[in-house]
Amino acid sequence: MIRDYRPGDEEAVGALFAAYPYGDLRRYRLVNREKQAAYLRHKLSSCLKDGRVLVAEAGGAVRALAAFRPLPWDSSIFGISMGQAPLFVHDAGEGVRAEIGQLAGALRDACRAGGVVHLNVRADADDLALMQCLEGNGFYLADTIVTYIFIPRRQQLGHGKYLFKTRLYEPRDHDAVLAVAAAAYRNFIGRYHADPHLPRELCDRLYQAWARQLLDGGIAETIIVAERKGTVVGFLGYRLKRDILEATGVRCVGGGLGGCTPEGFGAYTAIIEEAMREGMHRYDMQDFETQLNNVNIVRIYQKLNFEYARAKHTFHAWLG
Repeated sequence: MIRDYRPGDEEAVGALFAAYPYGDLRRYRLVNREKQAAYLRHKLSSCLKDGRVLVAEAGGAVRALAAFRPLPWDSSIFGISMGQAPLFVHDAGEGVRAEIGQLAGALRDACRAGGVVHLNVRADADDLALMQCLEGNGFYLADTIVTYIFIPRRQQLGHGKYLFKTRLYEPRDHDAVLAVAAAAYRNFIGRYHADPHLPRELCDRLYQAWARQLLDGGIAETIIVAERKGTVVGFLGYRLKRDILEATGVRCVGGGLGGCTPEGFGAYTAIIEEAMREGMHRYDMQDFETQLNNVNIVRIYQKLNFEYARAKHTFHAWLG
């Protein structure tokens, strides 16, 4: 049976979270099992405030949970109603696949009934049951994101020599960073560019708007730029992940956006090393993400001895 989450489900859902084997933080060595479950509860609380939460129940037990929330910023770029499912958690026991499939279909139908045209959900690369059930309900693969982590107290900081000067962003860099973002993300193959339903020019515009929001203080606390011969050729913006801090007490930094121009080839390694130095005493750990097929960036993470943490497949559904 599929129904809305209701008061009184806390204990059953708490047990589901405690046993969930595919949590985002399960390879973050500073986050134990109890804190991993706390992180899921924190996400659920957020979704209950501005979204909708559905559960799949069988035999009186909650077997799976999925949460939906709208994406107003993305919607404003593409001119359609867009949303995401930031939580899709399920029991790993035998026979749960039927409930996962029913919940995926109910999530899709509820979003369509609410006027959502485009929906995305991410599935851990180990979670074959969820991936297969999403595909069986009309979701299609858009990209794969891999995450690597750096823990200052346990991993050595690199000391490479580079042709680029790195420093903190200054307001005079504003237009130069926007130009770098425009060049770096033109014809970029991310999940939006890979979606046949979305115009490529609007996908380009999204990354430019993202960079502008980054510079205007909306989504980054720290921005680092790289320059060569006085010209900005690369940047990286990131922030403290407050949801992880609030749920676990661990100060993890990541997210944001970065890129380099063709003239800045090689600058990204220098930028990331500067980010590692900058956060050495302010954060407990840092995480860095990129597309699985972005081989150059993955090699940088490996060169700097980052630890692999997870891979997640992004699925889209077109509900128009």
